[in-house]
Amino acid sequence: MRLRLFILLLLTAFALGDGYALTPAQKRAKAKEAQLRKREAAKRKAERKKEAQRRKAKRKRIKEGKLLLYVYSYDMRSGEQLPATHIQVQDVNARPGKRPLINKATDNKRARVSKTLPVGRYWAYAAKTGYFASDTLWFNHRDDEDTIRLSLYPETRLTFTVTDSLTSRPVAANIIVRNSERHKVMQTTSDSLHATLAVLLDDRLPFYTIEATAPNYFPFRDTITDPKRFDGVRMSPREVKTFVLHNIYFATGKTQILPSSEPALQELYRFLQSRPNQRIRIVGHTDNIGSDRSNQALSEGRCKEVRQAMIDRGIQPERIQTEGRGERDPIVPNDSDDHRQMNRRVEIVLL
Repeated sequence: MRLRLFILLLLTAFALGDGYALTPAQKRAKAKEAQLRKREAAKRKAERKKEAQRRKAKRKRIKEGKLLLYVYSYDMRSGEQLPATHIQVQDVNARPGKRPLINKATDNKRARVSKTLPVGRYWAYAAKTGYFASDTLWFNHRDDEDTIRLSLYPETRLTFTVTDSLTSRPVAANIIVRNSERHKVMQTTSDSLHATLAVLLDDRLPFYTIEATAPNYFPFRDTITDPKRFDGVRMSPREVKTFVLHNIYFATGKTQILPSSEPALQELYRFLQSRPNQRIRIVGHTDNIGSDRSNQALSEGRCKEVRQAMIDRGIQPERIQTEGRGERDPIVPNDSDDHRQMNRRVEIVLL
């Protein structure tokens, strides 16, 4: 009987709690687990309370007709959100000069601003240093928690020099940069002390043209298709006897002049027209790809094509000579694509 009572008491003790059999480490782990469960419960309770407050605030906004608007800014190229972006939102019916309803920058962490606004039609606009401003977005604000997305495209900063092609010294020149739609994006003047200028380009456009004029120098004109490969404005002095005809393009391995060469041909024509007694020699050069014979024939044929283009414009044939030099006179080693491109050139020699 006593044994049965002892066993019953022992089983009751284990049923009431097994803590008496736990080690200290197990007790600490169990206490920590209980604490975590308590924290999670408190967190869920706070989230439910916050969600209830949010729903209550939403009902209040809808009842009062003041609906919440979120405006986000994004990088158009990468798709990432852009913090520290200045955003403006205004009613389309607001009088001119009235302060925008939203006129502030996003913070350094979030790429959005928010505000409760009445139902209506609005416009939104965003700007950020290093980016082109977003297009103005017109939208109807009809629902609570409307989301507006403004995209900005990053600017490409082109830094270039304006130098003398013989001495590499800075040249005081008038500079005009135009985009592919012939819109002027920069007009400035370099000076004879500082050779470096900078312009912001939109690399979504296929190309830009840069023009430079300076006293006692031949006009410079070049097309920028890749800002990283543009080596600057190099002005040729008028007393120089030879200069490179930039932006003259031929079909690969052929003598055919491509339509994109028209500005360069027109520039040469204006030069010859302004100097009616000037005689020139057109000298063609190639890289070292191909045989000597084919490169010689190619350089001769291209010179003749340029000569014929001038004759077709009205320049007297006796004023223009041609000479093909093939691959014999490289200005840099033919050890890379960039260097070979530099060696493929047409030079004008004044006679």
